[in-house]
Amino acid sequence: LDELIAATDGFAEARKVGEGGFGRVYRADALPSLPRVACGFAVKTALVGVGAQGLAELQSEVRTLSAACHPSLLPLLGACLAPARACLVYPLCRGGSLEDRLYRAPAALQRLRMLGFETPPPPLSSAARLRVLRDAASALHYLHSCSPMILHRDVSAGNILLDERGNGYLADVGLARAAEATAGSNGQVSHLSTQRIFGKPGYMDPIITQDGQASVLTDGYALGITLLVALTGRGALGLLNACEDE
Repeated sequence: LDELIAATDGFAEARKVGEGGFGRVYRADALPSLPRVACGFAVKTALVGVGAQGLAELQSEVRTLSAACHPSLLPLLGACLAPARACLVYPLCRGGSLEDRLYRAPAALQRLRMLGFETPPPPLSSAARLRVLRDAASALHYLHSCSPMILHRDVSAGNILLDERGNGYLADVGLARAAEATAGSNGQVSHLSTQRIFGKPGYMDPIITQDGQASVLTDGYALGITLLVALTGRGALGLLNACEDE
């Protein structure tokens, strides 16, 4: 924890490059205990202490995700499991999120400036958007093919990141879980039952809110909404109905 505090200048506002459901994301240029990477590090830190149960869940997630490896899956490089300030460390994607690159709102442009864009980057071409989506879909297919299967549960345009070359990475796997040992009719693990609803409005399959079950289908639904978001440049809320009407 002391190392992460030093690398982020005490989790300074000037180093904040994002904020999500897990907490805030800070830029770190170097971490002595990890091999240096040219792009730098992204340090995701919980907004509040995680508590004993939250820490146990985080430890389980770290074990699951440490074994996952795919070229288009943002790798987990390190973790700090201090109850007062749990942190996850990833490579810093200097191209920003797909969401920020699509919407280019003032807050998005500010985050992109923090990543090194002195002027706003040009809009993504259709080919670039599809390439990023292809990369994310490949990573999601990998997670679903793992044994045990890993469900992402939070696929969205905000959780797909770009590097400086425009390659896409499926990120924010902090909500990912291995599917439980409930076999479907073909004998394969099929879903994960949950009493807590995860995901972003507009991206969640109605199955999640109705039945409390996450599966490859609910991950696929979120990826489909992400595809529509990327192709239309519109927000996810109400997008499916809007596309059906048109």
